Amino acid sequence: MKILSFETSCDETSIALLELDDDLNPTIVAEEILSQTKTHVEYGGVVPELAAREHMQNLPLLYDKVLNDSKVEIEEIDLLSVTAGPGLKGCLLMGLSFAQAISTVNNKEIVGVNHIEGHILAGLLNNKELSFPYLALVVSGGHTEIVQVNSVGDYKVLSRTTDDAAGEAFDKSAHLLGFSYPGGPQLANLADTVSSSEFSLPIVMKGNVNFSFSGLKTAISLLIKKNENFKSDENIKASLCFAIQDSIVANLITKLDMAVKNTGIENILITGGVSANQYLRNKAKDRFKNVYFPDKLHCMDNAAMIALTAGLRKANGLEGYSTKDVFCRNPIK
Repeated sequence: MKILSFETSCDETSIALLELDDDLNPTIVAEEILSQTKTHVEYGGVVPELAAREHMQNLPLLYDKVLNDSKVEIEEIDLLSVTAGPGLKGCLLMGLSFAQAISTVNNKEIVGVNHIEGHILAGLLNNKELSFPYLALVVSGGHTEIVQVNSVGDYKVLSRTTDDAAGEAFDKSAHLLGFSYPGGPQLANLADTVSSSEFSLPIVMKGNVNFSFSGLKTAISLLIKKNENFKSDENIKASLCFAIQDSIVANLITKLDMAVKNTGIENILITGGVSANQYLRNKAKDRFKNVYFPDKLHCMDNAAMIALTAGLRKANGLEGYSTKDVFCRNPIK
């Protein structure tokens, strides 16, 4: 099965051609991911209208490149797939409209894919040993939740953030420390230059399965205000970065540990943008026996995970989601 997919939920334009063999093993035939960071950096964050315009310009170029690189004709494609939500509405509409046009002109079946389901299954792109059931910690700028993944299409949410996401905590902290957008990775890079910190921050809601980062963000803000000498002392700044990263990661590991104990499931996938964080990866490997990650390219928003999800749902007799509604129903309850 050859699947051509489109991902435009936020500020990455991505198109991928993926092939599933008879045993449902995936092979990425061709893939393009184009980041819009340079477009949004002067605004300090993603501007939805600008992001949608960038998608409109990028999609035809990436479409031609993927087909040319793969040397596959559109007639050979078995299925089209596209992110149908959640995400920024204008951005989603660009991908949906483009995919619908390709579908109509070439008389190809098209299915919508839930973006979060894509992240939950993204680990299957590069981890052949990852098997069901497993726990998926989805951690990004907009989402932080732990999902029990019993099989394709069979999910149960075990915990969610009650307010902010872990990625947002990274980015807001980075902003307070004076890092330019996107600040989270820069904060992590500076934190990794030291091995300890004179500062400490709390693990929030210890007795609750759900996440909360708003209180932690307040604690981080107060800590930074008390130590404004970081502006002239790089060692203090690095120490603050270490404390912030350590506290965010400790909160994630603590909740994941609770989920493992409550379910008895030891297979773990950590996925989403923040799963590229090396400190999180190291701490998770130290704590858990069977922990997996997407490769770092597929931690970010990407069309390969959308293609994989569409193909696996199709192979398991499951319907896709409507491509007429950018706020597709969430299969993850």
